[in-house]
Amino acid sequence: MELTQVKIKELVSLYFPNLGDAEIDIFLSICKYGEAKNKEIILKRGRADKYLLLILKGSARAYQTTKEGIEITNHLRSEGYIFGEALVFSEKLQMLDIEAIGELHYLKFDISELERLGFKNEKIMYFYLNNILKEAILTLSHRINTFVALTPAERYKDLIEWNPKYLKTTFDKHIASFLGVTPLTIHRIKKSWQKHIK
Repeated sequence: MELTQVKIKELVSLYFPNLGDAEIDIFLSICKYGEAKNKEIILKRGRADKYLLLILKGSARAYQTTKEGIEITNHLRSEGYIFGEALVFSEKLQMLDIEAIGELHYLKFDISELERLGFKNEKIMYFYLNNILKEAILTLSHRINTFVALTPAERYKDLIEWNPKYLKTTFDKHIASFLGVTPLTIHRIKKSWQKHIK
């Protein structure tokens, strides 16, 4: 079901409480609302545009496909997060497909437009720096650290603690790919946890 403008504004306000009404309206002026069904590609690899998504409801993944046809999930995101590929900040073609996991509601916007607006409005610039750039840096750093320092079971636990919505909205095969393990490993981790709970 399509989200109303009132609901969209309410969600943006909830996800980014530092934005006032005026700044939310400015942000929404450069956004296009969209809906996607499970497995629908929202942004295709090979593009040169500067689009990012704000996930309003649902989850999405960014993935690449190997020469052998194996899909590798690079990023997972759920509602309340900005999502896309870091190459939007460069002149290179983007390498990842962005796909809906289940039903997805999102806002699509051009990051260059947001940058332009940020030079005119301090709160928009803060939103750009804090909620997009800083979040991207922290997420990337966290992901590197978990792969370097944690076991697969610890990475799974960390992911669930970091964003418990993944348990409800993301398939195990995508979580496994994101964590660099097989779905069977995720199954074994869950089974092991259930034994400890009993």
